[in-house]
Amino acid sequence: MVTGMFALATVLLLLLLGLGAAQTNDGRPADLAATETSPNDLSLLSDEELLAELERRKAELALPADDSIAAVEVVKPSFAYPQNDTIYLTVNETVPAYPIDDTPFQEPVTDFVRVYDGQFVTVSNDSGTAVCEPFFLAGWNSWDVTRVPRIQSYRSMNGQAALTQQLQTASQSGLNVMRAWAHTIDPSYPVMKSHGWYDEEGLKALDFLLSEANKYGIRVILSFVDNWKYPGGVDQMLDWSETAPNRTMPLPASLLEGGDYNQRSLTSGEKNYIVERHSLFYTDEGARKIYRDYVSTLVNRTNVYNGNVYRDDPTILAWNLINEPRCETWLIPDCDDKLQSWIESESAFVKELDPNHMVTVGEEGFWASGSQNEWENPTKWAKDMGQDFRRNHLPESIDFATIHIWPDTWGRPEDSFQKSWILAHIREAEEELGKPLLLEEFGKSIESVDETEERNQVYRSVHQLVEDSVRQNRALKGSLFWNWESNLLRNPGDYEVDAEDSTFRLIKDHAARMKKIQSEASAFSCDDIFGTPGVAAFSAPK
Repeated sequence: MVTGMFALATVLLLLLLGLGAAQTNDGRPADLAATETSPNDLSLLSDEELLAELERRKAELALPADDSIAAVEVVKPSFAYPQNDTIYLTVNETVPAYPIDDTPFQEPVTDFVRVYDGQFVTVSNDSGTAVCEPFFLAGWNSWDVTRVPRIQSYRSMNGQAALTQQLQTASQSGLNVMRAWAHTIDPSYPVMKSHGWYDEEGLKALDFLLSEANKYGIRVILSFVDNWKYPGGVDQMLDWSETAPNRTMPLPASLLEGGDYNQRSLTSGEKNYIVERHSLFYTDEGARKIYRDYVSTLVNRTNVYNGNVYRDDPTILAWNLINEPRCETWLIPDCDDKLQSWIESESAFVKELDPNHMVTVGEEGFWASGSQNEWENPTKWAKDMGQDFRRNHLPESIDFATIHIWPDTWGRPEDSFQKSWILAHIREAEEELGKPLLLEEFGKSIESVDETEERNQVYRSVHQLVEDSVRQNRALKGSLFWNWESNLLRNPGDYEVDAEDSTFRLIKDHAARMKKIQSEASAFSCDDIFGTPGVAAFSAPK
């Protein structure tokens, strides 16, 4: 476990590539790349040769000579986290762990965030008068963080220490919101094992996340279920349902282990079966009961670490009904109506159980065929996914709107599309919804550090749009980048951002500007806020 400001350093060597990172005396990563005199394929070395190679590279980096190897761990790739085999070599070197500076942490969370007059606000009621202060969001996604506290020993620290370290870094960096799943996608660390059978250790891990986030001033958005992955997802709940038809097409092993379907390998018949079965989630009574029972379990749970009941805990910023729902109308013409009915019924159900917290959908924000902004969609297929941004966010039980943007995945990497997509949603949120808007996911995929500046350009563009919006009191009130995991789950490349990256400096600077804008925003009287439908008088935990 990490104690104080120090931790055991971990040296990471990637098989085949011969790349790695060690922590030097200032706690920052050092390059352990293979040289002309060292082997690139570390898998060919014996244990003794591997340790000798590590010592040789450490000597080149002028690391302390008295370091010794404490442990060797070989981690194989999984379908959930595909990558090369990785060898972790733990050395007995004591170095400063993050956070390494004296920047103060943010104050613990005490106030609920609510929506009033198209804004996110915190409310105080000193002297019997309700006063609203604008709240702007600068944060990140850490989607599978719920499993982290359960990891016993990994890269020189346990999971709880690693999560605390990440939250400390976030707090010092000025970030104020984390978005995560209220389940896991790793079958080795389940939260729900079957209908009504919950893994207490999994729920305790969620307790720990909320308890630690509160200490460091980080609010959390939690998603009840995922559209994509099987563990903790829509298809798993359907398979547990007593009223859904039995599955006739077996699941690929990759999906069971947390991976994705390889769409290109599917026949048209297989794809149709998958889409048709998936759509049943929104109408099947058994699946609805499983979903609702889990929602009820969470909102009524008492945190074992601080005694807070979830429904009374302001650390939870909001609930996502589902991450990126799909009900595909190209095959099932009325699927959009089924999804809309589900959004209306389940958001009302959550609000009935928990009137303290905001609720939103958790979707990308596509427009359906015939919508006035259909032409703003990234491609033609988007209109057939069952979503409609305006319609999905109109219900009174939906407090605010969300959008996601994946230019690389959608084949629209140009900056002009990104700006057009965001601005179109800002306009519709203002003109049609009268609700605040959150850019809930955005990022840029890169294959190597050489492409970091390309990612930085995307972040600069998004940050500018967000800051312009809050300065002008427009609908977009914040953004959450994708993705930043704790040091235990680092998977360099792709969309992952590390605290050492130049991108993270941009993120910190953006958070500082958002905080400054918020501090300069005027508080205002809002005595009628508790008469707003779905908003209860708050009862913050002790």
